[in-house]
Amino acid sequence: MIAVDVMGGDHAPHVVLEGALAAAKKSVPVMLYGPEAMIHEWLAKHDSSWDQYAITIAHASDTIAMDEEPVLAVRRKMGSSLVKAVASVAQGQSSAVLSAGNSGALMAAAALMIGRQEGIERPAIAGFLPTAQGEVLALDLGANTECRPGHLIQFAHLGNTYARQALHITNPRIGLLSNGHEEGKGSLLVKETHALLKNETLNFIGNVEPYDIIDHKADVIVCDGFAGNVMLKTMEAISGLIESWLDEKTAKALGQRFAHKRLGGALLLGVKGSVVVCHGGADSEAIERAISYAWSVSACNVKGAKKLKFD
Repeated sequence: MIAVDVMGGDHAPHVVLEGALAAAKKSVPVMLYGPEAMIHEWLAKHDSSWDQYAITIAHASDTIAMDEEPVLAVRRKMGSSLVKAVASVAQGQSSAVLSAGNSGALMAAAALMIGRQEGIERPAIAGFLPTAQGEVLALDLGANTECRPGHLIQFAHLGNTYARQALHITNPRIGLLSNGHEEGKGSLLVKETHALLKNETLNFIGNVEPYDIIDHKADVIVCDGFAGNVMLKTMEAISGLIESWLDEKTAKALGQRFAHKRLGGALLLGVKGSVVVCHGGADSEAIERAISYAWSVSACNVKGAKKLKFD
């Protein structure tokens, strides 16, 4: 069962419900958290036979807004759709939780209610970036905008473990995002992290620049959440710019060609449960893909690396 925060996201609840209904029609069981009457009304209007699918409705009267302070919002709004969805994983009612809402609140709720993996101070958002030859795992993509070198070392180990045991890469190449290959390049955070990574039991290949990602010179990219989120959104912006240059037919064909590779969401690594973070502006197709991704992750027991042997 995938717990879905119906009220999370820029286009909630309708887009989230559309995606959840589509996923349920493909035999993915979902538990929808939000105002019960509204959800019932929407489902009945859009598919009178909705109750034939694996859909459960769980009432949640409150909502955490995108601009609320994460920890404070979680503590004050225990009856919100986001918090109750996370709680269902902590209580064993659901195998994974998904939200396109306040990502900081999602991370805070997961850390407080599900718990962090042993040895992890801060969970990290791990997602896949496109390359010329497949995809590369990158973390952190936005959970922690201010990090210490020790946090990035933990991200590197999390990414290494996930790549080895979930992606079946024997000896993942770990790259540190920087503005140059030289060891002396980068911010103070990057320089200090580089010095520490050299002494870790990892296949650390040194600093990597954005074009190295496109060339797939590393399997795991490590960075702080600020740099990672800017990098991710820059790639999204460039993708949109390229599509705007193409005629409608070509742009549509290009989008369809790569649609199957887009997971719709990113996994929060470092917590003791499966938590999938969606983009706030996700459309219904992205929500559907993210729910399917959450289902596959939980089916493989990849629960924020809980089932993985952490190096």
